[in-house]
Amino acid sequence: MLQHNLLLIYRNFRRFKSTFFINLIGLSTGLACALLIYLWVNDELHVDKFHEKDSQLFMVMSNHKNVDNIVTFPNTPGLLAPALLEEVSGIDYAVSTSGWIGKFTVSHETTHIKAFGQFASKDYFNVFSYKLLQGDKVLDDRNSMVIAEGLAKKLFNTTEMLLVKQ
Repeated sequence: MLQHNLLLIYRNFRRFKSTFFINLIGLSTGLACALLIYLWVNDELHVDKFHEKDSQLFMVMSNHKNVDNIVTFPNTPGLLAPALLEEVSGIDYAVSTSGWIGKFTVSHETTHIKAFGQFASKDYFNVFSYKLLQGDKVLDDRNSMVIAEGLAKKLFNTTEMLLVKQ
């Protein structure tokens, strides 16, 4: 029976070549789109799932009314996190972050590197479970800074903790 069906497919392909190719292109385009949509949704569902408390993490976003519609941004006022922590019950930690716009130059002695960065409040590492190579009390001081392992190797040629005075 399988041989019979394959023979019919072959005969129809030879008789109606243009229809066969249109159907083939439509089928492959549909399958490719379905696969890309699945990969995209799967990626979105697994963002930040490596954090220990991922079920307790929430992101506050702000809505801005335009003339025609409402636009949602991930940006909120910087003082919102401390106000939420103080005024809303059930919140253990509230973190305020803001990213640098563009790259900034980070320097140590004669090494100058352009890097992206982010300002974060002191409870950042209480909320997000990133592994720290050195230190345990980070971001307690307003002038303190945490850098990634790759940037430390580029800047200092080591990942050992250095006390750098301003």
